[in-house]
Amino acid sequence: MEHDALRILVVDDHHLILRLLDMMLESAGHVPLGVESGALALVEAQRDPPDLCIVDEIMPGLSGSETIRAFRASPDPQLARMPIIGISGRAGSREALLAAGADAFLTKPIDEKALVATVAAVLDARARRPAGQPAA
Repeated sequence: MEHDALRILVVDDHHLILRLLDMMLESAGHVPLGVESGALALVEAQRDPPDLCIVDEIMPGLSGSETIRAFRASPDPQLARMPIIGISGRAGSREALLAAGADAFLTKPIDEKALVATVAAVLDARARRPAGQPAA
């Protein structure tokens, strides 16, 4: 299934990784917005909810898992149900991010084809799931 341009919030404390992910997403026709912390992600998403969020696990302040849990607990149903992809290069992060509520996980370094395919797969899975039903 092909998707129109999506607004994708990208959360990573490393500026170069943010820029790389931004370029990958832009080349796929999406509109990325990069922020360098979980706290900024929560503020930005409340201000203007994105279509999808990509969040790194290891960050100062709020970790990726804590950021995801905050989104999932949001009183705003759009944020609580927002598709989220967790990313990390550290062992154990996959389990932590998925347990917090991420819909999918990618290992750093991120492969561009895998990123684009995972964004599409997460959105397709969300579109097929009845409203209010949690991720499997």
